[in-house]
This record gives sequence, structure tokens and C-alpha cells, in this order.
Amino acid sequence: MISTRARLSRLPGVTGASGLRQLLCIGLTLTGFSFAPFGCATLSKGFGDTESEPLTLEYRKFRSARRLLYIQNFDNRTFSPQLTGRLKDKLQVAYTRLSSVVVTPDKKAAQLILYGKILFYAEEPGVFDRSAAPLTYNLSIVASVRIRARGEGEEDTQPYEQHTVRYATTYSAGEPLFESRYTAEERLLDGLADRIVNATYEPGATP
Repeated sequence: MISTRARLSRLPGVTGASGLRQLLCIGLTLTGFSFAPFGCATLSKGFGDTESEPLTLEYRKFRSARRLLYIQNFDNRTFSPQLTGRLKDKLQVAYTRLSSVVVTPDKKAAQLILYGKILFYAEEPGVFDRSAAPLTYNLSIVASVRIRARGEGEEDTQPYEQHTVRYATTYSAGEPLFESRYTAEERLLDGLADRIVNATYEPGATP
């Protein structure tokens, strides 16, 4: 079997890591994932977007004080069950950046509960070489989160904030920029967790 590196060596002007980066940058602009606006200096960067519901005045007032946050295990609608625990671990670390919440492992002591759903996860081939073998793969994930004040019986009438977050990244399947799928997934989940935390209402920082 001819290696990806050998196949690349046959392409005019493709030499080493820098040549492969140039090739991937050209190819990525032709895929459904438009990575070009985010720069092609490295394949390790991802991008995403967030849709958020407007905050009520009641919720803003409730969140004006520092609150204990409990992160519920996400409802996973995908065929990748291992993502659930890994995302929760990353959210627990990422939420240490916010001054208005403190993550607690005790749900009964929490004043805020974060509920979430992993709605979509996919891995798709990105750029192909001349032999139709994938040089890169695109990873994408979509999650919805609701952070709600915990009340007696946890009624749905409690004030809340709601966000839908999408994140995508790409990784190389061949040398010299090889990266494992697991490592790429870790970057994907890091990016998703960061986006969720960035979307969370922070009194004094968000208008």
C-alpha cells in the first residue's frame, strides 16, 4: 500500500509540512466547512457560532449574586456516548473562568443547574488526494444548553438562559501533520466548552 506521504510526494509543488498546509488551505475553501476566514496557519484551530435567547430581567437580577452551579450529564442524541462524560469534565474546568459561578458536585446545594443536549456530532472527509484518499477530516458538533435557577421541585417556570452552540474543527489523517481522531475530538470538546462558557451570562461583563 502506498502511504499518504508517498502519494503527496507525487503532487507538484507539495514538499513537507509547509506544502501540505498550502494544499489543505486550498482544499478547505472548497469544502462545506469554510475554514479560510479563520486562517490556515495551523489545522488545530476550530470555529463556531452561538444562538442565544434574550435574558429576562428576572434572570439578570437572580444572577447578580454569585451562585453555585451543578452540571447535569448531557442528554446525548448521537451515536457517540463517550462524548457525554468528556464534555462534562471540560465544562467543569472551563467554568472556573467565570467569577459569578462556582461549580459544585452537590446538586442539592446548587442554585443553578446546567442542562444540555448533544444534538449532532459528525466526522466527514475533508480534502482528498489524487487517489481519492482523505487527507483531512472535519469534525462538527452541536449542543443546546439551558442554565436554570434551581427551585423547589425544579419547576420549568424558574428563570433561565438558553443557548445553542455549534463548533467545528479539522484534522490531518496523514503525515507530516498526522493527528489522531481522539486528540481532534478533545480539541473539539474544548472549543465547545469554551463557547458555552463564553455564552453564559456574566454580571458586569455582558450588557
